[in-house]
Amino acid sequence: MTLAGYYNRQGQFDKTIEALEQRAKAEPNNPDAYQTIAAYYWDETRGDSSLTEAQKREFVAKGIEAVDKALALKAEFVEALTFKGLLLRLQANLEKDPAKQQALIKEAVALSDKANDLKKAQTAGRS
Repeated sequence: MTLAGYYNRQGQFDKTIEALEQRAKAEPNNPDAYQTIAAYYWDETRGDSSLTEAQKREFVAKGIEAVDKALALKAEFVEALTFKGLLLRLQANLEKDPAKQQALIKEAVALSDKANDLKKAQTAGRS
């Protein structure tokens, strides 16, 4: 994580992802490792205005792939559900077909609702 943070601060996104993937490979049963990869893809796609549409599509797809791995390991992972919804919204923004765009937004809203419900349940459980 330290190495990934260093590369990210240097603007070396490829090396950032490489370091994060090494962590995931070393910790294959850690959903946080995959969730972190998804978060970095989301942030890069959203924040780097120099990316082409093709690069954005690729990064969103890789982010969704990573977050799906996190959710396969921990289905009720609030942060992963939240980031999958955010990535689907980015994907919807890139989609040209209005029907597909609406389907992606609907799925994103459902994930957001599920994450919020889980967060409320977790908070209630601690009271």
